[in-house]
Amino acid sequence: MKKQNENKAHIFGVRHFSPAGAYYVRKYLDEVQPKVVLIEAPSDFTDLLDKITAKEIVPPIAIMAYTLEAPIQTIIYPFAEFSPEYQAILWAKENKVECRFCDLPSSVFLAIQNKIENLSEEESLNSYIHRKIDEFSEDSDSEVFWERVMEQAASHQAYRSGARDYGANLRELTLANTKADAENIVREAYMCKQVAELCEEGFKINEIAMVVGAFHIEGIEKGNFLSDEEFKLLKKVETKKTLMPYSYYKLSTYSNYGAGNKAPGYYELLWQGLNKEDIYYAVYGYLSRLAEFQRTSGNMVSSAQIIEAVQLALSLANIHNSKIPLLKICKMLL
Repeated sequence: MKKQNENKAHIFGVRHFSPAGAYYVRKYLDEVQPKVVLIEAPSDFTDLLDKITAKEIVPPIAIMAYTLEAPIQTIIYPFAEFSPEYQAILWAKENKVECRFCDLPSSVFLAIQNKIENLSEEESLNSYIHRKIDEFSEDSDSEVFWERVMEQAASHQAYRSGARDYGANLRELTLANTKADAENIVREAYMCKQVAELCEEGFKINEIAMVVGAFHIEGIEKGNFLSDEEFKLLKKVETKKTLMPYSYYKLSTYSNYGAGNKAPGYYELLWQGLNKEDIYYAVYGYLSRLAEFQRTSGNMVSSAQIIEAVQLALSLANIHNSKIPLLKICKMLL
């Protein structure tokens, strides 16, 4: 693998379903004003960008790639309105900026996934680390930890810095020279190859912005890129791809994208609140919807109870040095 120029592309690290990431990536792109935006997803999905941004398309949606020979294998990349990648794609279209996907093509991705799925490990190191975060964090839940720390970031600088640190520490704890880790290394080298090819096309490296998972930032910054010869050696399978409707139910129960979302409806409220510049919008909206559900189910919930629940949620958030009440707190109040 070769190493690219010391100058680096602008990288914004995210969690794949992060309202704050979706909000702040637009702020970051406004500041950086790139001439091309690269998004972490299979590069052969790029020709679907026009369909993704079509007026009649309403998220959640997903791109699915699938093999043509049995047993059929699939890979699904979902997008919600509050996906940072989706908002970066919209930003590029609105600002008439080139946009491409930059990860390994689905033909390679599915070939690699087939190899990894055949590994027999009792528990992956990545799963082990997340389980330990659950055990030792104040909230006993890595999802709640992320919500408390990252979804309440005060600026795009704070979010970007926090995401980078989170990804770097997770990377340090999980990389262990396994075949699964080799997949990440190859993916990052391919993403660096995409940057190098853009430079060959005439773009300056400081005109390129990348939106990738926080875990990959450090690997991309190393600048080792896959040569054409190395890429040709990668095993490939024949695939087809399609844009498909998705649902919040699927987001909350299953995602082979590697980062599901247990409460997409609540995270949508967080996204709406950020855009309304109302940090309490999510707690008002969530508790009001819970009250409406209780009423339609035959339970008595008064307006006074909702007001008291909101005030209690805000007080509990302040006790824990949070600006916004966590979903965990809201669930306990009605």
